Amino acid sequence: MSSAVTVLSFVLLLLTGAALGVLSGFGMSWFSHYWPVGALVKAGAVAGVLAFLVLLYALVRAAAWGSRRRSGATGFAVGYVSSLLAMIGYLPGGDIVFSAAAINYLFLFGSMVALASGVMRGVSFPGPGAPTGGSSVSGPELQQ
Repeated sequence: MSSAVTVLSFVLLLLTGAALGVLSGFGMSWFSHYWPVGALVKAGAVAGVLAFLVLLYALVRAAAWGSRRRSGATGFAVGYVSSLLAMIGYLPGGDIVFSAAAINYLFLFGSMVALASGVMRGVSFPGPGAPTGGSSVSGPELQQ
């Protein structure tokens, strides 16, 4: 039963990550649309992308915590990255979602860093029979 729940949570988080990747990709493309307007708009766009990256990191950590495994965070990250990679290419009409604006590179590469950091720092729960607490001190200090 546990392995079935793990697979189901991985698939659901994969689909959730893919959906969020598409939605955030189209949402963040608006920042590059207004990028040439001025310095104040650029500063606001950078602040918005950085705030989103913090939220994305928290979502990946929550996926790991909720699934009680790093596989949940990995599923979310794989879905998100696959949808972003699909959006990098050209669309059938010749339009592109992400232009060559610097804010798009911050979003794309920042997303990859936030996802990787969230997966690597995802919670790991001890297996059956593993010590769950106590002192981390070992050696002669314990004998006193």
